[in-house]
Amino acid sequence: MKKKFPLIFLFFFAIPYYATAQVLSEDQQTYYVSNNGVRVRAAPEENAQVLGLLNLNDEVRLHNSSPVSNDKYIEIQIIKTDEPIIYSEKYFIAKEFLQEKTVDYKKFTGKYFIVLNVASETLRLYERSCINKGCSNKMIMETEVVVGEDKNTPKDVKGKGRSILGSFRVTGWSKFYEDSEGHYPAWYKDGYPEVPKANDHNIVLWFTNQYMPENNDGSKNGKTRGAFGWYTMFLAPKPFGQWVHGTIGWGEDKDYYIKAIKKMLPNIFTNPRSSGCARNNNEAIAYLRQMIDIGTPVIKIYAKEKIFDPTLSKYPSKIVNWNYVLTKNKTLKADREDVLKTFGITSIELDRYWETKRLGDVIILDPKNPLNQVIEVGTYNLDTHPDAITYTPGEKMSKFERKIHRNGNIYGIKSWNMSGIYYVDTGILNKYKHPSVVLETSGFPDEVTPSWMMAK
Repeated sequence: MKKKFPLIFLFFFAIPYYATAQVLSEDQQTYYVSNNGVRVRAAPEENAQVLGLLNLNDEVRLHNSSPVSNDKYIEIQIIKTDEPIIYSEKYFIAKEFLQEKTVDYKKFTGKYFIVLNVASETLRLYERSCINKGCSNKMIMETEVVVGEDKNTPKDVKGKGRSILGSFRVTGWSKFYEDSEGHYPAWYKDGYPEVPKANDHNIVLWFTNQYMPENNDGSKNGKTRGAFGWYTMFLAPKPFGQWVHGTIGWGEDKDYYIKAIKKMLPNIFTNPRSSGCARNNNEAIAYLRQMIDIGTPVIKIYAKEKIFDPTLSKYPSKIVNWNYVLTKNKTLKADREDVLKTFGITSIELDRYWETKRLGDVIILDPKNPLNQVIEVGTYNLDTHPDAITYTPGEKMSKFERKIHRNGNIYGIKSWNMSGIYYVDTGILNKYKHPSVVLETSGFPDEVTPSWMMAK
């Protein structure tokens, strides 16, 4: 059967008019937001209008010292944030996201780190081998991603355009994330319509009203169903809303929706890339969620790629599989063995259930049966072989040509503006500098990348 090819790829965020929040007097204690994507509401109610989002270490003060009557929300005034907030007479957030001290994730003592080479649209996960500068690391997996669309960032909405480079840290995760305005409804949420079926490969369905949730008045304002996919990784400092997340589609669809938007036809009619986030296939983001803890470095660079050891002696050819179970549980990761243990079920029970459900047969379970929580069962085939993507000089490509497939230079940076080499088999950089003549940078202001990533 011939696959339908979509002509619509809209993943950018609509931006309403915003005003700066007012500030309280200086004699009150400052509190800090403890997470990313904390919703600011116009009233102390779950269904109140969402005025915007606050991120890690944003500064607020309490309007009064005691919480409101429902003991969940508290009235605040916003002192410092880089996020746009709709003007309102009052602002409320859940009090659980306030703390008295800032959070410092800069010092890295964990096992893994991530390098996102925006130039080649490739994300790689490494196991750090030692604490010394220039130490060769082990690449665990690499995966093709989608980065921000090739356009200048609007001055009043920083971060809505090309992907921003810099040294960041993971500050949190969200499962089935959706934006505060409801333009991009969650991939799964209780009460929402089911998403399009796996292996349909008709992307247009993910934009149609039949898969969007209804508002209280029966209207639907969703633009893309499940645009953030299964998991969203939050970054700091100052990521300007550019996170790492999944995409539309199922695990069974593998990376179809990542590769499809880099073909010629969709790029003729629109720019199908993200608003600056790094978009992964859902199996890849689920695996990263399993492996990555808070504080893990995420290094966003724009570099030429090479192999340091041509023999790749550290990377014998082998297949590495990760078995997963996606569930409705908002806090549960997807590792199969962990899910089986948490739910108290056997592999035989799980496989029998999934085989029946996958065939579309009717399944009648006790409402308390944990199998009701299962959404998808599958196996992710990790790409554990380092492959350098060849850089094509920007002076040899048109703006349209660099949008098609992978050319190691998605934004067409001229060769004379590129500095240094990224050795993909070691996770090491040699004489690298950001090509800031075109691209913006953020993250920690005192480091291009952590010093231990730089070659001796």
